[in-house]
Amino acid sequence: MYTYVAYGLGIRSVLPLPELIAVAEAETDVVIRLGKVGRPRPETDHTSGYYHMIAAEAYFFWRGVGAFLVRSGKEITIEPTPGVEEQEIRIALLGMVLAAALQQRGFLALHASAVAMNGDAVAFLGSKGSGKSTMAAALYARGHGLVADDLVVLDVSGTGRPIVHPGFPQLKLFPKAAAASLGDDPEALPRLTPGYEKRARRAPDRFSLRPVPLKRMYMLGKGSAPEIAPMQVHEVIATLIGQSYVARVFKQTLKGEAASSHFRQCANLANRVPLHSLKRPASLAALPEIAHMVEEDLASGQSA
Repeated sequence: MYTYVAYGLGIRSVLPLPELIAVAEAETDVVIRLGKVGRPRPETDHTSGYYHMIAAEAYFFWRGVGAFLVRSGKEITIEPTPGVEEQEIRIALLGMVLAAALQQRGFLALHASAVAMNGDAVAFLGSKGSGKSTMAAALYARGHGLVADDLVVLDVSGTGRPIVHPGFPQLKLFPKAAAASLGDDPEALPRLTPGYEKRARRAPDRFSLRPVPLKRMYMLGKGSAPEIAPMQVHEVIATLIGQSYVARVFKQTLKGEAASSHFRQCANLANRVPLHSLKRPASLAALPEIAHMVEEDLASGQSA
């Protein structure tokens, strides 16, 4: 078994997971093993993914990849499709499957990216393709640390500022975004999976395993010119619910007390951390200006 840490959890896995940070030992919170999931496979073609969830169990299936069963946020069983590349398994495992385990453990998981700036975490939210990873990469290039990409996991249970648990030191970037934000040669970066355009860009420098308090969030959107503006609390709650993994992917679990609990988590976060809208033109050439705007916005908030 291999031992890793990610999102504040100690992970023991029968599969090597090179994206994660390996450690000699850690308290075991999640065990990943191979085996039969014991669930019937869907008859229709679910190339893009099929899942079924209840409170303490989540079942996933991707044709050509395999089946995954998550139980109580503690066990993940993988039944791979014969001949599938491990890289394909890891894409699913470290995305939706792990997000389900974190949700089962009571964390708030956002579809977002986050960086560490002067000891605080800053998160970027937005729809698919809005540039969350690109913004994180641009700030990483300016000397800030990566906290998480694509999946931001928060503990909002305390009375102080919500805490972001670091994910793993990798960015998922389209070739042009990798070149514009980091100056990378995209052809030198590995594809996330064969035939997929996005590249895997390791970012081990300035990556900390320690939890980071969340200072601010930005909702990304399009605009003719760069602009940052605060959002009202009622807008923030609705935005956070919409950008959470449970609402975007696992809607079938939002019933009864689970729905109430999720609303309380989002409301708690909305009342404790400001969310600003960040509108900018689609041009990648504007990235340095926008990154500088974020730095100045945070600095002005600090001085205030």
